[in-house]
Amino acid sequence: MRAARVATGPAEEPSAPVLAVAVPALLALLSIAGLGISSYLTYTHWAEATIVCGGIGNCNLVNNSEYSELAGIPVALLGALNYLTLIALAVVWLWWRPSGLAWPLMAFWGLSLFGTLYSAYLTYVEVFVLEAICVYCVASAGIILACLVISTGWLIREARVSDNGYEAD
Repeated sequence: MRAARVATGPAEEPSAPVLAVAVPALLALLSIAGLGISSYLTYTHWAEATIVCGGIGNCNLVNNSEYSELAGIPVALLGALNYLTLIALAVVWLWWRPSGLAWPLMAFWGLSLFGTLYSAYLTYVEVFVLEAICVYCVASAGIILACLVISTGWLIREARVSDNGYEAD
């Protein structure tokens, strides 16, 4: 359902059209970076290749631990699939540019929340169970957290705009 502007509503922010493009574009770029990391970790997991970690942490231990798979599927592959979905949602959001609390924004936010919570769990496992850190995993956790923070900010903005000048068709 698209929202329509009420004639008596407040004037739209001058930066709103720019932000309506910049926010989903930024989220798409962040998701592409996350996809690159997840794809690399998926490849090294399946190929049993050594991860180039730059001497920081123990990426190989983390990526080959018992926690690196869920039901036989590499966690990195699940991350890559999540990032692919986030890219698709950001592109739909960017192309369609719906106003109000539209489904691409809500779906993006939901997947970002899920990814952040799962990344927090995996980071806990890295630090307190495995006692090893994977810099790629930490980078991916930072990217998904950034996606959550940015999409939450936009979600709050859209909810406020909807409450202050939009009504449903």
